[in-house]
Amino acid sequence: IFPDLTPRTKERLMQEKQMKSLHSDPPLPDDIDEYGNLPRLRCGWKKCGKEFKTKEALMAHVRACIPHPFVARFHLNCRNVLEQNLEVTVDEFVQKVLDCYEEKDAKHIERKELVAYYNKFQPLFKEHDKQKDSHKMSSTQKEIAEILFNFRIESQKKLA
Repeated sequence: IFPDLTPRTKERLMQEKQMKSLHSDPPLPDDIDEYGNLPRLRCGWKKCGKEFKTKEALMAHVRACIPHPFVARFHLNCRNVLEQNLEVTVDEFVQKVLDCYEEKDAKHIERKELVAYYNKFQPLFKEHDKQKDSHKMSSTQKEIAEILFNFRIESQKKLA
């Protein structure tokens, strides 16, 4: 396409294309533990698996490698929505997660990513919830938790 590019530039473009490819199949990180937690200082895509000294370096790597604009707190917000109600339907889940973001950020989240998250993590969280069945929240505690979660989301939107 651009025959006048230097060999070094062509190599960099090929490496970038390869990195985006590694980070798009699967669409979500697949290196998670049995509780659905991502690795702390390692790329969450098994095909990549690079390790980093700081969270900032890891986040810079993810921002550069994913094939779409980065949306902050994606996994955190998805997890919070699911953990609040493990019986939520996929459509309700998608809407609740999108409600966590301002429109400018929400437009960068594709439905297929949310469905993939739901399909992958909902069974994990459900299984873990069965294992820790010793403590169940009352309906009042659940309502308070939901109010606090919604307040936190609104506060995040105002800070952004």
